Amino acid sequence: MSAETKDNIRTFLGKEYDITDPKFAGLSKNAIKKILREELYQETKADRTKEKRAKHKRKRAERQQLVKEGVLEPLPKRPKSKYMTTGKVGVVLDCAFSDLMIEKEISSMRQQICRCYSANVRAEKESMPITLTSLDEPLKKDLDEKAPSWTNWRNFEATTESLETKFPNKEDLIYLSADSENIAHELEDGKTYIIGGIVDKNRYKNLCNDKAKELGIKTAQLPIGDYIRLASRKVLTVNQVFEIMIKWLDCRDWEKAFLEVIPERKLKKSTIIKNGVQVEVEEEEEEEEEEDEEDDDDLKASILEETADEKKSS
Repeated sequence: MSAETKDNIRTFLGKEYDITDPKFAGLSKNAIKKILREELYQETKADRTKEKRAKHKRKRAERQQLVKEGVLEPLPKRPKSKYMTTGKVGVVLDCAFSDLMIEKEISSMRQQICRCYSANVRAEKESMPITLTSLDEPLKKDLDEKAPSWTNWRNFEATTESLETKFPNKEDLIYLSADSENIAHELEDGKTYIIGGIVDKNRYKNLCNDKAKELGIKTAQLPIGDYIRLASRKVLTVNQVFEIMIKWLDCRDWEKAFLEVIPERKLKKSTIIKNGVQVEVEEEEEEEEEEDEEDDDDLKASILEETADEKKSS
């Protein structure tokens, strides 16, 4: 290696790279770091997945042993719906944001879509017809590879059409956004609620709210602030919003819906409001898990099982 070549070599998080590589041409230092982080993520993905699965199996085996010894109670089996009772509240997953996400975020979006469908199948009283708009090739490819049964999902429609093309009549549309000034105190029959299909870790503020305004669509946010003062920003994942809506349709109780769906890690340092009295949530010393901790294989198996159950009952 010549002295000139050595001068071009840099190291980032243990990874050596050539600053003269054409793919870095004209990019800022932050943009180069972003590319390198993605490359490192992809290079270590197999090992990370293997380790994650081993950890998941180890935890499951430890729990089974504790149940066998009588230390812990067996986990209750999740109820399975023999059929889906479709209600009068609809949901649109607006997936027009793939260009704003990196590959792993698109994969996370696919997981969240699968969890929405799983929650819909297991609704105790009524499920919501789901329409996924702006389905593009990156998301479709991920669905085909990781959740191939998605084309057989019931009460689920996916289209490449945009939100505004698929739903030209905007009168009964409501775009849910944490940035909206309006509060949805209930889910109205005959209305279709739109959830922005993006995983962005809060990079894009007001994205969905601004889009709705441009399209002339009414906006609203779920009434989290009436029941919980979250320590962090009131932004939930797509499947969390969907599951809260399903839970509310089951029990018509926002407080119960929020507390049963919002992860404990988000409730840390938050304040629960009960009968007008604020109650601080104590922070527990425990390991914080990643948002996508659930193993892909388990999620895939769950979806396949639910699809099979539906076929039997139809």
